[in-house]
Amino acid sequence: MMKLAPLAADIFLKTLRSVDVGRIVEGAIRKEGRRLRIVDETIDLAEPRASVIVVAIGKAALPMAEAAGRVLGELLTGGIIATNERAVTVPAGFRLFTGGHPVPNEESVLAAEAAIELLRLHNQPESLVIFLISGGGSALFERPVVESITLADLQEVNRVLVGCGAVIGEMNTVRRYLSAVKGGRLAEIADHARQVTLIISDVNHDDLATVSSGPSLTGKTTRLEFERIVEQYSLLERFPAPVARLITSGRLPEMPIYDAGQQRSSHLILDNRFVLERARQLAESDYGWVTEIAADLVEEEIGLLVDAHLKRLSILSRAHPGRTVCLISGGEAICPVRGNGEGGRNQEFVLRAALANELDEIAILSAGTDGIDGRSPAAGAVADQTTLARARTQGLDPINFLDRSDSYNFFASLGDSIKTGPTGNNVRDLRLLLTRS
Repeated sequence: MMKLAPLAADIFLKTLRSVDVGRIVEGAIRKEGRRLRIVDETIDLAEPRASVIVVAIGKAALPMAEAAGRVLGELLTGGIIATNERAVTVPAGFRLFTGGHPVPNEESVLAAEAAIELLRLHNQPESLVIFLISGGGSALFERPVVESITLADLQEVNRVLVGCGAVIGEMNTVRRYLSAVKGGRLAEIADHARQVTLIISDVNHDDLATVSSGPSLTGKTTRLEFERIVEQYSLLERFPAPVARLITSGRLPEMPIYDAGQQRSSHLILDNRFVLERARQLAESDYGWVTEIAADLVEEEIGLLVDAHLKRLSILSRAHPGRTVCLISGGEAICPVRGNGEGGRNQEFVLRAALANELDEIAILSAGTDGIDGRSPAAGAVADQTTLARARTQGLDPINFLDRSDSYNFFASLGDSIKTGPTGNNVRDLRLLLTRS
C-alpha cells in the first residue's frame, strides 16, 4: 500500500498544472475584427482613434498579459507588466517590471510610474483600458501617496504588516491609504477611458477590491476601519516616523469614491474555489478517495486552524471506515512571524499538524499556489506520521524551529519541502489532509 504523503503531493502538483491561467484569460477575451467580447460585455473599437492598453499587475501578470496579447494582436496599443518573474522574452507591446515581494523594490515604483504615464496618455473616451489583476501586486506595484514617504519607508511598512498578525484584507486596507495607486487611485488617472478589470483572486470571493489592494477598484475601505487596524496592531509605534507623522497629521488623502456614471466593470475569472474543486475531482478520479471540501476553514489563527482541520478529518474518517479520505481546504492561515528563520504559514501549518498527530496514518500538505511560502524558497511542505521520528534521528527539535519561524529548514532537512518555483498563478493556498482507517 502506497504511502499517503507522496499521493498528496501528486494531487497538489496535478492541480497546479491543470489551472492554466493563459487559457482562462483567452476564454475571457475574444476578438471579432475590431470588436472585443470580454466575458459578457461587447466593446466596439470602430472609432479610428481608439486605443487598447493593458496593465497587468500581480504574480499571474505575465501569463495573463501573454494571453491578452495573443488575443488582441494588432489592437494592442501598449501595456505594462508588474510581476515577480523575470521573463526570457517580454510579450510584444509590453514593458515588464520585476517588482519585489513581499516587500516592494525600486522596480515596483518604476512599474507604477510607467503605468501612470501610459494611462495619462490614453485618458480619452475612445480608449479601452484592460486591467489584469492578480494577487501579490500590493508589493509588486507601488508608489507612495505623498513624496515625503520614501521607498525605504514603504518597505518597512510592508515588513511590519506581514509580521503583525493582520489578515490580508486588513493589510491591504492600510496599504491602500498609503499608496497613490491602490484603492481605485490608479483607475482615477484614466477616468475618461472605458475600463474593464479581469481578476484572478487570492482573497475571499466577496472581497475582490482587496486583490493587489484594488488598483482599479474603489472598494469599501473607510477611514474608521483604517484607524481601527492601525490601533489594533500598534502600527504607529512600529511604522517609520514619516509614515506615522502622516497618519497623525490629518493630511492623509481620502480614498476615491465609486461613481456609477463611469464606464468601469470588473469580472472574477479564477479564484481559490476553482482550485479546491479541481483538487477534489483529481482525488476522486485518480485515487477513488472519499473527499470533502471544508469551505468554512479559510482564515483563522494557525493553531486553531490546525485543530479544526484534524477534528474535521477524524469525523470524515469515522464516517467512512475502511476508506481513504481526503479533506480539502484553502485560504490563508493567520501566522505572525516570531523569529528570523525561513518559513511561511503553509510549512508552519504542516509542522503544527505533524506535532498534533504522530500515531494515525495521515498525510498533511499545505502549499501556496504561487509557489512561494513566506520567507522561504518553497511553496509548502508535506508530512506524515513518520515525520517527527525521522526528525529525532537527525537531532531536529520541531519546537525550536517553530519558535524561530524556521519551518522551511526543518522540512528541507527531511526532504519534505515542496518546491515549484514561481508558478505564474496566485489563488491562495491549498491544503490536503489524508488518512485511512
